[in-house]
Amino acid sequence: MNRHPLPSFKLPSPGHPLGNLIRGWIHRRVLIPIARIYCSYFRPDLSEAGVFSLPFNLVLKFSPHAREVEGTAMSLARSMGIPAPRFISYGEHSPNTRSREGSILMTRIPGKTLKSVIASLSPDELHTIMQELAGILERMRSYSNPWGTRVCGVDGKDIYGGRVPGRHISACDDERSFYATLLQAAQARDEEGRAMLETAKKMPTLFPHDIVFTHGDLWDHNIMVNQGHITGIVDWEWAGWLPEYWEYTSILQWTGIREPWALRLASLPGYKYSEEMEYDLALIALSDSSFLM
Repeated sequence: MNRHPLPSFKLPSPGHPLGNLIRGWIHRRVLIPIARIYCSYFRPDLSEAGVFSLPFNLVLKFSPHAREVEGTAMSLARSMGIPAPRFISYGEHSPNTRSREGSILMTRIPGKTLKSVIASLSPDELHTIMQELAGILERMRSYSNPWGTRVCGVDGKDIYGGRVPGRHISACDDERSFYATLLQAAQARDEEGRAMLETAKKMPTLFPHDIVFTHGDLWDHNIMVNQGHITGIVDWEWAGWLPEYWEYTSILQWTGIREPWALRLASLPGYKYSEEMEYDLALIALSDSSFLM
């Protein structure tokens, strides 16, 4: 695919630590109480653990996993024309990095999660939604990596995700060093494990892959829909610039238990990674103990 430069988008500077703490105080002490009153009296249907709905179509996400760069990912997605929440502000809740909690104030995406309504959709509606998702993925993957061959977060720095050891590794200079880092977590304890390790080591024979803008957690509960159409993609905390197969194989690892959404994702025209899937499954099986839950 011929890729083109990113649209006009200036990577925002991280907020000043003191400013982030002040915003965190406002989020916790002012906005969360308002959200609880608002949901109790006006919108009980919007209550969700860790997500506080506010008036004026605003949402506050409060989570140990919330980081400022998630807001950057949403802004980058929107600059590409991807339907994502508008990032407003980030708040820090502890200067202690080991126990850090964060909060993100953003706009609300209308509709319900695809997961919650998929059983009630007509075949035509589901077909339309999957076509729209294919178009969104194609658009995301059409832009060249501003960091060159680097595999990294949207800011060019560390990588976060449920598929990386400890859910956090440093940025890597290229795909080969990225995969070598993943292989370090593989544990082959017996003959079967050693055979799987040899399978996992075949992935570099398929290099290089394009390094593309990736959501990283594209489950149906992160896709919002309304009246048979996608209204937005949420939860960008694991977004980054990652190998092109990553968006798919991170979900398709669950096809072994016939996860319906994984099978639907594999039906998209952009999926062409059966070999990568075989090698990645072997790696996942050998390193899953390193994925902190």
